[in-house]
Amino acid sequence: MLRKLKHAIASAWILGNIFILPGIPAFAESLGVDEVLRVLGMDKGQIAELAQGEPVAYALSEGSADELAVGLTWYLPVSLDKVAGQLRLEDPDPLDVDVKAHGLLTEHSGAGSLAPVVLSKEEAQALLNAEPGDEFNLSAHEIDKLKVFKQTLKRTPQRAIEDAAGEHFREILLQRYEAYRRGGTNAIAPYARKESTAKPSLELRQAANANAILSHYFPALHKVWLDYPKALPPGASEVFPWVEKNVEGRSATILRHRINMDWNGGILVLTREIYAPHSYNSSQWITGSLPYRGGTVVFQQVRSFTDQVTGVASNVKHIVGRELLKDKMIKSFDRLCSVLGQCN
Repeated sequence: MLRKLKHAIASAWILGNIFILPGIPAFAESLGVDEVLRVLGMDKGQIAELAQGEPVAYALSEGSADELAVGLTWYLPVSLDKVAGQLRLEDPDPLDVDVKAHGLLTEHSGAGSLAPVVLSKEEAQALLNAEPGDEFNLSAHEIDKLKVFKQTLKRTPQRAIEDAAGEHFREILLQRYEAYRRGGTNAIAPYARKESTAKPSLELRQAANANAILSHYFPALHKVWLDYPKALPPGASEVFPWVEKNVEGRSATILRHRINMDWNGGILVLTREIYAPHSYNSSQWITGSLPYRGGTVVFQQVRSFTDQVTGVASNVKHIVGRELLKDKMIKSFDRLCSVLGQCN
């Protein structure tokens, strides 16, 4: 276990050092093996492990008690342009699994853009009865508005109540999206808990600041990622996807912000989840593809924040949480290699 972890950390260092020029990243394929080993402190066996075609997980530092962080790299004997072509797909993310519905929000989107989002009878009733806590991620203001809204439905037929609750929820989603477009992470309303608040705005800034690839090699993009909605740097493009999927046995409609940036035939993709309705607070991941030994290395680093790993036995909860997150990431990579026809 320890040997594999050391190997995996070394693989992470490969990815952290293969960019040479600030602002114009490039893969250090031209560097000799001796120089790579000198920089990384690795032996040939460690590099060979990455090239065997198995996903290599590695540890990332975590900045708070509610954070889970995992990195994963995978070598595929596939051309860079083919892999990058898949990673450029935006709706939905090609590494996503278990997506039931999806779409894109635009500057001029209305609630109709979220029309496929429908709450079940149970979820609709639970939403109308929402209180501060972890069953729903809602601000104190959103909860107060729900209480007022519920009063208007006293003599409404049950089916109409469910439809009205779904419409109200779609309005919450749209308002949170519009707030983010106007003010970035600072405009993400905190989630009311019984005795505190969860602040995805701070969590996502923490995740952005922890991203060494951005801060060291993409400073302009890093600044935009921190200070959005500043204008994107040249070569970058953005979309705002929403996805509906099952999370811990419940349907969840999740709002995302995704930025793509090409370089040297590869691609860097930044994704942050600006709203998740339950089970966790927020999440950010960075995905990239790089030329390596005639094929391609795909890497991903995920930072997810959840109240479920705090409190009593937090260390054990973190260990379990990281394993669950790693398993989810491996499933995503399995999906990619299946699409590419390169699964073992």
